[in-house]
Amino acid sequence: MVDEAVVGVRLAEFRLRAEPLGVAVSRVGGTAMAVATLVEWLAGVGGGAVIVAEELAKRAPELVAGLGGAGVSVRGAAPPRETRDAPAGISLAQLAVAETGSMLLSEPSLADRSVGMLVLAQVIVCPTAALVATLDEAVPLLREIALGPGGSFATFVTGPSRTADIERVLTVGVQGPGVVMTLFVDEL
Repeated sequence: MVDEAVVGVRLAEFRLRAEPLGVAVSRVGGTAMAVATLVEWLAGVGGGAVIVAEELAKRAPELVAGLGGAGVSVRGAAPPRETRDAPAGISLAQLAVAETGSMLLSEPSLADRSVGMLVLAQVIVCPTAALVATLDEAVPLLREIALGPGGSFATFVTGPSRTADIERVLTVGVQGPGVVMTLFVDEL
């Protein structure tokens, strides 16, 4: 059973860390609200089409079907050349870290990794129960990913891609998504 007070504290800290970096953070109860939230957000970033990582499609097929039913053009993960600069993508986080405002993506294929690295706007869906307080709590999962059969890519995402030149001019979105949303879903 989820302790709502603990979740509330962790979610508040996650927001405190992520939102100043330009990350939109939302929490919904179930699939219907997740679909409505995603459709609205995608419309705001000009994404009537979205690429969905295979890991999310496996874990939440009803969410993917709901997006299609709401008029969003949904396609599966594809090689990097087909994903690069696509308007939007949706990935599944294995966990979220409150103290850093980071999401842990673990993609078993290059196509899934491309969704999180090459689209212009990214939504990262995370089960609310996977929100942990500290990076230390992420270590067992990182170990499991590293030692798992077949291997996997693992990436901590903390907001939109950022880079600066020698004169400290900051540019957002040059080497990855320029717009990021984290969507916590209670019943995922």
